[in-house]
Amino acid sequence: MDILGVRELRASAEAKEHFVSRYRWTSLLTGRRPDTTHVWLIDNDEYWRNQVNATTIPQYFKENGYISIGMGKIFHPGAPSGNDDVAHSWSPEGLPYYHSPVEHQYGPNNHTRMWWAFEGFEDNQLPDGQIADNALNVLEQLRTNETEHGEERPFFLAVGFHKPHVPFYAPKKYFDMYPPQPKISLPVNPNPPSNLPYVAWTTWASLFNWDDIQAMFKGREDCITNYTIAYKEECRMPNDDIQGMRRGYYAAMTYTDAQVGKVMSKLTELGYADDTIVVLWGDHGWQLGEHGEFGKFTNFEDATRVPFLLHVPGVTESGMHSDALVELIDIYPTLTDLAGLPQPELCPTHSHNISVCVEGISAAPLLKDPKQQWKKGAFSQYARPNSGIFYIPDHKYPNPPRESVMGYSIRTDKWRFTEWVRFNRTLAIANWTDVWGTELYDHSTPTTNFNDENVNRAYDKGTEGVIAQLKDMLVAGWRDALPPNYSVDD
Repeated sequence: MDILGVRELRASAEAKEHFVSRYRWTSLLTGRRPDTTHVWLIDNDEYWRNQVNATTIPQYFKENGYISIGMGKIFHPGAPSGNDDVAHSWSPEGLPYYHSPVEHQYGPNNHTRMWWAFEGFEDNQLPDGQIADNALNVLEQLRTNETEHGEERPFFLAVGFHKPHVPFYAPKKYFDMYPPQPKISLPVNPNPPSNLPYVAWTTWASLFNWDDIQAMFKGREDCITNYTIAYKEECRMPNDDIQGMRRGYYAAMTYTDAQVGKVMSKLTELGYADDTIVVLWGDHGWQLGEHGEFGKFTNFEDATRVPFLLHVPGVTESGMHSDALVELIDIYPTLTDLAGLPQPELCPTHSHNISVCVEGISAAPLLKDPKQQWKKGAFSQYARPNSGIFYIPDHKYPNPPRESVMGYSIRTDKWRFTEWVRFNRTLAIANWTDVWGTELYDHSTPTTNFNDENVNRAYDKGTEGVIAQLKDMLVAGWRDALPPNYSVDD
């Protein structure tokens, strides 16, 4: 979960709250979609600047006079982001990019337990508490620089919390806020959607990095490789462990919520709340046993719908909401719009030689009229065979497989439509005639717990017309789904 704070010394406007489809951090921070950046996985050879030297959000604010400061997990650490993109995105005269010194000890590299309540731990004995403390110190230093040294530059502050990313670690007091493990509710829809194509399923193999998950499935390793049983009840996690994982997730989320609260309170304490724009976002959802899944590696609603909440002084104090379809890729132009900076133009089809352009649009107009006509669809995509079933009946992945099949998904006001097609990774081109699987879910009467994706309607009689229309939209892409007053000149 991440906070971007933008202190704007001039007048600023509008904000909204909504929950939306996701693109991963590269697309969000560069304003370009995956087939433009060529970043589809977290891989050492998928640093976007190797394909397109796109200006990032913090870089754009830095180049427009802001001091740009970052900490925690904003970019994915390591080679896939050029080591937090420190050479480009952050102000060299600002504070050094901060990572918690215990990040590796209590992060994904700790493969002992998938969830754990740390008895007697204070918040700042774990990474996110240390990141929150660092954010408070930075804000105090910024205020000191203003009052004692006359610093007049506005700031861009990015605070990246790790949780509720796996493993689900938090001080015990956050676990104690929830019922004991046996009383935690189980998913009401533990089975895969009926008529689900094999390619859409993920075996959540990444969880086998943890010793306790491996122990659960000792002797049942074929649950990862055998497509005939991978999604069946015999390969499902035991109920008591599902309850433990869900409780761990809730505790980790509440722990992060407390850290967000500390940062927001400090903004108020220092007098920044009245002229600081804040956006709270997460880069993906997480399935906690719904559809028998545990993870993020699908195109289900549960994996693609995420927080996108804005606070703008003078606009959002009484709260507001819009049902318009927005995407995380809209954060870039929304922030520049609200801050009164020159608005990046929409990217043409070929934008690799353009340093500043975006493939999203500002959501700020929705703050004036939340019910106005907006996007016709929100787009996401996920590659296979990553975390999927490697052996698909009647289909064969090439060798090496890499991102050889792409699941493209569009969410409209009524439907989620996903098509899995062969994909040319080198050229970033989909072969829409080589279809490995199709999904269609009816969201016309939304339910809780993502129950509206329990039945894949793609093979129902009478849906042929809907599928043809949605496929046309999917193939046409985001440019054709923009509101009527937007256009892209190619």
